[in-house]
Amino acid sequence: MSALIIIALYFLVMLAIGIASRRKARDADDFFVAGRKSSSPFIVGSLLATIIGGSATIGMAGLGFQRGLTGAWWLLVGSIGLIFLGLFFARKVRRLALYTLPELVEKQYDRRMALAAAILIVVAWIGIVAAQIIAAGKILGILGVGSPAVWMVIFTVIFVTYTLLGGQYAIIRTDVLQSVIIFLGVFAGLALLLTRLGGWEGLQSSLPAEHFAFPVSPQFDGAALITLLLLVGLTYVVGPDMYSRIFCARDDGVARTATLWTAVLIIPLAFAITVIGMGAASLFPGITPEQAFPTVISELFSPLLGGIILAALLCAVMSSADTTLLSASTILTIDIIGRFRPAASQKNILPR
Repeated sequence: MSALIIIALYFLVMLAIGIASRRKARDADDFFVAGRKSSSPFIVGSLLATIIGGSATIGMAGLGFQRGLTGAWWLLVGSIGLIFLGLFFARKVRRLALYTLPELVEKQYDRRMALAAAILIVVAWIGIVAAQIIAAGKILGILGVGSPAVWMVIFTVIFVTYTLLGGQYAIIRTDVLQSVIIFLGVFAGLALLLTRLGGWEGLQSSLPAEHFAFPVSPQFDGAALITLLLLVGLTYVVGPDMYSRIFCARDDGVARTATLWTAVLIIPLAFAITVIGMGAASLFPGITPEQAFPTVISELFSPLLGGIILAALLCAVMSSADTTLLSASTILTIDIIGRFRPAASQKNILPR
């Protein structure tokens, strides 16, 4: 019951932030890029919460369960990508004062390429939103109340509502709160898990030595690392979600600084989540990899603490879902509908 109350309070706070943000989202600049006034802490918090989604929690804990420390590379390649983005592109991108990545494509190439990019992103990101909703259903199923399908509907109603009400203002503010909850929940869970195992030495004694090999291992060699760097790391350099945050920054200096700080802060999170998966492999070897993080929550912690850590896991999923939804909606509105209805007013394109 304690966990259910915590989740209910979390949902109410998210809605309250959306309602409070509605007054600020008066025009397209406000709704799509938060008035281009966000400071470094807000951009860092929003980037962190966006990056730490379902794949970086449930997925990466599963990688830690399967192959050990090298599972952390799922986020570490993102850190490398963000460093590259911050050092070479963030300032230039912010100076353009655009709304979307396809607009940048149009500046570099032409309208047809921009339209093609817009369509591809919207179609692909519908799938990403759906994946986050499914992940939320699995996470909330831990509560043992209601079916995952019912929880998916509730989750969707909550994040869609506050996104429609407050736009980017609501998302950035909820993301900052969610990033704090994610950090606290992940590291509290890690500390308690290691205590249960008898510390790092206890974890080492309970798993094969290959699980502690780093940066490569028999299960994850150099070729696999390079492949991951190219396929996943590059998405942080050209990701529409990353650019949507850069466009929100107060100036180009904030854009660069926030991107680099985010690159630094996701490193400890990468290892913490991976080690949680390794701990699950030690304590619950019979489960599937995707059950690693949820099982640790449901089996090891009190209802109150489990509810807090469950909220952190839910924050990770919701913060990715809302950003993906608004980014796809912005691209659909500006780069697709806007091309065929160039005379549409802000009143007509904003969800009011």
